[in-house]
Amino acid sequence: MGRELRIYSGRNRPELAPVYLLFERLTGIETKVEKVYHHDAEQRIIAERADPQADLLLTNSQLAPEVVRETGVFEPYAAPVARGYADWLRAADFSWLSFTAWPRAAMVNRTVVADAATWPRRLEELTDARFRDAVACAAVVETTTVAHFAALRVCRGDAFTTGLIDALLANGMRIYESNLRTREALARERKAVAIANSSNIHVFYMEGNPVGEAWLDQGEGELGTHVEAHTVAVIAGAKHPSEARAFVDFLLSAEIQTLLARLFGETPVNARAEHGPVRPLAEIRRMDAPLPKVAALMDSTIALLREKGFDVRGDPS
Repeated sequence: MGRELRIYSGRNRPELAPVYLLFERLTGIETKVEKVYHHDAEQRIIAERADPQADLLLTNSQLAPEVVRETGVFEPYAAPVARGYADWLRAADFSWLSFTAWPRAAMVNRTVVADAATWPRRLEELTDARFRDAVACAAVVETTTVAHFAALRVCRGDAFTTGLIDALLANGMRIYESNLRTREALARERKAVAIANSSNIHVFYMEGNPVGEAWLDQGEGELGTHVEAHTVAVIAGAKHPSEARAFVDFLLSAEIQTLLARLFGETPVNARAEHGPVRPLAEIRRMDAPLPKVAALMDSTIALLREKGFDVRGDPS
């Protein structure tokens, strides 16, 4: 019987099919991928822990695997590349590893704000009158949105964060059901700015949309931007553990990190990768918001955002 690998993927867009195909064709390991809704992935692994049906979990957040890490559903793997990580890019015991980072940035509609000198440089600028009714943001279904505001609460406190949310909404910021719908609205409704992940900006630009990337709060002494990551974890009791570890090493290799930067504008976690137009992680000023503190505030941040109108289930037309 040939070797095989089974993956649960809670990260479904952009599709990682090129990576799976390359791995399969270069190693001869048959790779089977099942897409799982990202909010359900970890609970499915817990439910199957007596008889794991997958070898690896890929997902779009550090928070989700960290929350369930202490249940023992992951098998720690200190991949060679990950041994050189900054602590925030991995679990303390290597149960999960980041495989690309997603910094938050402002996606600017260049048909509305053509002069790069006038692009926002701080998140709070989006409350200015010049951005009235011109800002878009995704709803609470996107972990990226919730984590961003939870990180702000960690760094600046509840009063600041609530005040900022209120000011953004009072200035006409509109909420859309997903990151995809948010960037579509940027073009369709001629919004000036969307609060987005940097990789979303690259993908949208590569589709022929005239957008730019404005980095926020990057000056000396400024807050920095929130940076999270896509993650991979070997499942405890996996039926194909050596194949799972081989895929992790492949995913973290300079070759595949370079490929993900080229295809999707994702920020490499392997410093040996070729970044192209993607800003290197070492050049991004990151919020000092430790993951355990952000995780502790996620549920209450969801409640806060729902109270403020972020629980949108369809386009707000």
